[in-house]
Amino acid sequence: MTEQITNIRIGIYLCDCDGKVSKKVDLQKAKTVIQSQAGFDYIRATDVLCGKLEQEKIGAEIDKYSLNRLVIAACVDPFIMRQFLQLADEKGINRYNVEFVDLGAVDSTEAAVAAANNALGKMHLRAEIGYEELAVTPDVLVIGAGSEAAAAATAIAKSQPVVQIDNVGTRVIGLDGFPGAFTVRLLENGQAVKKDFGAIVLALGAVPQYDKSKYGGIELGADILSLSQFINSGKDYAGKKVSFALGMADEDSLLSFAAVLKAALDLKGEGASEVNVLYEDMKVCADGLEQDYELARKKGVNFLKYTGEFQIVRFPSGIAFKYREPFLSDPVKIVADYIVLAEDFVPAAGTLELAEILDIRTGPGGFFQKDNVHFLPIRSNRAGIFFVGSCHGPIHGTDLYNEIEAVLAEVSAFAKGKVSVPSLQPKVDAEKCAVCLTCYRCCPHHAIEIVHGEEYNNMYYSAARMNPLACQRCGVCAAECPGKAIQLPLYSDQEILFEVKQPARIVAYACENSGFLASEFAKTLDPELQKDLQIVEVPCSGKIDIIYLLKALENGADGVMLCVCHKENCKFVWGNDRAEQRKERTQKILNQIGLGERIDFVHVAANQGNQFNTAVKAMAEKIRQSGTNPGKVVK
Repeated sequence: MTEQITNIRIGIYLCDCDGKVSKKVDLQKAKTVIQSQAGFDYIRATDVLCGKLEQEKIGAEIDKYSLNRLVIAACVDPFIMRQFLQLADEKGINRYNVEFVDLGAVDSTEAAVAAANNALGKMHLRAEIGYEELAVTPDVLVIGAGSEAAAAATAIAKSQPVVQIDNVGTRVIGLDGFPGAFTVRLLENGQAVKKDFGAIVLALGAVPQYDKSKYGGIELGADILSLSQFINSGKDYAGKKVSFALGMADEDSLLSFAAVLKAALDLKGEGASEVNVLYEDMKVCADGLEQDYELARKKGVNFLKYTGEFQIVRFPSGIAFKYREPFLSDPVKIVADYIVLAEDFVPAAGTLELAEILDIRTGPGGFFQKDNVHFLPIRSNRAGIFFVGSCHGPIHGTDLYNEIEAVLAEVSAFAKGKVSVPSLQPKVDAEKCAVCLTCYRCCPHHAIEIVHGEEYNNMYYSAARMNPLACQRCGVCAAECPGKAIQLPLYSDQEILFEVKQPARIVAYACENSGFLASEFAKTLDPELQKDLQIVEVPCSGKIDIIYLLKALENGADGVMLCVCHKENCKFVWGNDRAEQRKERTQKILNQIGLGERIDFVHVAANQGNQFNTAVKAMAEKIRQSGTNPGKVVK
């Protein structure tokens, strides 16, 4: 249930931004029009709102009029927003009770009044957002046995307790709970035990694997070695000719390139008579690799570029590479005592089983993590579970330590045994909750539990509850709930529907991670195109409810767009898929009354302003051909 706040005291501040706004807006007239309406406790217009003296004056007014919510209408930029949010914090006003209106984006006094009134209306609908202090377990579980896991465990151990397991001798067999309070079931020496951890770090690494099909079926032997065999051989190669081959395997990572450069330098230092490195595209784009490459050339390592496929040929006195050089017509033959072939890297044993136990996703090649820009480089689809190193694909050197630092910043939040978090997770009205488990099943982040108690006033004495640390506020659960028992703070149904009470000709519900950002970019490319377009920002397209689409049309919009992330690239895993399903159900309803063509579904990335504008033009053309929406309710 949306919490009703009875003691709302709102202050409205209008800023001319040193004369910039008054070029389009009569600020004093706007103030007079807003003053003629109820719903706020103080209003002031001024030439400049930012600056120390003005901030002190606003602070005094907050005290004098007991303001607890603010509407700031100005030429908004990040610096100004930070100023006001800091002032609000100092005055005990929750940062979520500060609403900004960008007067620099409006082109008339009427538009400025409408934007301010819209912000004022949302402020009255907004539930109070408090903070929760939660007890958490500071201990961190690191899973992995190699150098990457050891590096991660060592770094984390400086601030909080760490347990490292190899997932072979001691392995994970189950997981319950939420971030800050995971209960991990382990199998230790044949015995099942339970241990509590605040966070889990996966650092299983990657395993080299020789694929003979990439080398014409050549088998490994005494004089033809895989790169890992060579590194682990311990042989003395003094006076020997050693040739390495790069590019036929592991072409997408730096691991083999880095290992070969190190091995080549070591060989020259140990007295090898000749060291050759065959390559198609020498990759040195990481800290230290280019320096190693230059040093190897100075030490006498031969770097030989080939095109196409090379051959390994045997003859009575040894073996050789036969390859084509880009600028020579005839093939080149390089004789060697040993040939060393790069390998591919595959996920460590047990990766898939562990993914199933933890219910986290794997991606290309069976490594952890979907190929999704929102998850890179350390995040999984479950809060509190992180990746480090080559368990999510081969990485090298500095990248590994950057990931460790990023993970350390995340897990150290639990180091003190308690955290304070804003209560922004969806709220459940227990009287409406039928414990149908729809939300539990559709949550992509395992953030929902079913709780029981006499205080839950329904026939089951139970209700869904969203864990504040696990919930990522996508709103999928709120949109899917058949009983409308769930509301998402800052994006409640009331707040979103309020925005389309008097919609523009085209309404675009836009994901804040893709469509909304694309619309902002699109404005800079063609400002006039969005004149009859209203952007309604949502946290994820999975929050777009059928009722939002229908109400926009009912209230007068001629067309509605859903601007969502590209397939397989939703920050909340399947929010865009859920949105598409609802769009299709809505379209079936509208097709029955001939309005199905008035809804459009657009996949767009944050940087695709041109594509966004193209979609808007296409919708405008549909509307032009179809005419005014005959289904709107005229009031």
